[in-house]
Amino acid sequence: MTQENKKSKMKNGIAAAAMISSMIGVLSLSISHTLSVLSQESKMMIHEIGKAWIPGAEAIGPYSGKETIMLIGWGVSWIILHYVLRNRDVKLSYYTIVFMIGVGIAILLVWTPFVHLITNQT
Repeated sequence: MTQENKKSKMKNGIAAAAMISSMIGVLSLSISHTLSVLSQESKMMIHEIGKAWIPGAEAIGPYSGKETIMLIGWGVSWIILHYVLRNRDVKLSYYTIVFMIGVGIAILLVWTPFVHLITNQT
């Protein structure tokens, strides 16, 4: 078997793992954003998460915690999904649809008019 044939036999599960884990990352960011809008207590808790390890987090506020939550969600899910899907051939169209729906939800959760609508703010 030549090197080219080996490459063509590569499983596509790792691509699906990368897509879904990136979706989980942006969903983590958008959910933490929505939570920080809901209450001052949540906002401060999210900010504390960022202050735990980001130098100068005081200057950027709760965004430091939102980014930390996103990195944790993305990193942990990528590790898990990579090991679960790495030796599988999956239907990428299904994972692409799930990815697009997840990213669409994430976009809605950071869009100010939508956040105000679901939190009853004016």
